[in-house]
Amino acid sequence: MRTILIFLLTISFVNASNLLTHNIYERSDRVDVMLSFDSPYEGKITQKRGENITTLTLSDLTYDKLIEKNINSPILQAFTIEPDKDNIKVILKSEKNIAVIASKTVDGFGLRIRTKPIFINKIQSTKVSSVTTNTKTPITTKLSEDLIDSRYLSVILLLSIMILFMFWVKKRVANKQTQVKAKNKNSWLFKQDTQNNSNGEINVLHKKQIDNSNSVVLLEFDDKKYLVMTGNSNVLLEKFSKSDIKNDSDFEKAFEDNRKKLDEYLKIQKDDSFDNYKSKAAGEYISKLEHS
Repeated sequence: MRTILIFLLTISFVNASNLLTHNIYERSDRVDVMLSFDSPYEGKITQKRGENITTLTLSDLTYDKLIEKNINSPILQAFTIEPDKDNIKVILKSEKNIAVIASKTVDGFGLRIRTKPIFINKIQSTKVSSVTTNTKTPITTKLSEDLIDSRYLSVILLLSIMILFMFWVKKRVANKQTQVKAKNKNSWLFKQDTQNNSNGEINVLHKKQIDNSNSVVLLEFDDKKYLVMTGNSNVLLEKFSKSDIKNDSDFEKAFEDNRKKLDEYLKIQKDDSFDNYKSKAAGEYISKLEHS
């Protein structure tokens, strides 16, 4: 019988793990105690909570020393490792309520004991204080509700004013755009009565730069095309039907055909007598346009 008991004790000692090292890591919101073993730890862990003391019992774990350490942390103030036969007790002392969570590493060679503060009492105390305040001072609560209501009304009023202002700006911009369109319709080239029978869209088909100030542009309006010199002056050079001048080559040909007119206009412009000539030339073409 004695032999069997010694054999069982030997097997139990062989299966038990040994504690090798311990380390403490302090953080602002937690304190971690790391334990390392010589073999994967497979024992049971039990926890016992007392007033300002939490005791963890690690079964099937041996250690031959008593460790006591003070910790300068608002969460945990003292840490003790106390051997107890084939068990080890880890004693954590704290002035405030803490939560203790023990978790093994994946390989089982380590154990992390994490301590974190518990704020339940503080929250409950705040709720009780809030209820007491509301009960004793109902007038203050009523004033606060009235203040909140007035702020909501102020915000709604401000939003309404902003919306009305945006509608006013939108209407003003729309009126300006209408005025610009009306002004563009009353141009020197297209008469008002002609535009009333069209959609009012003028398309630029081709453009060629003559010099730094003047260009020759082919415009399409309604069912007609107009070759116009624009820049320091606006002069109608020639009018075409919608089927004329279909590509760049046709535009270049029309430009060359009017090269002589362009040279005369530019020469007259340099001699400071272009305005009179333009009025005369434009009058002739507008007259042709009206009779076409």
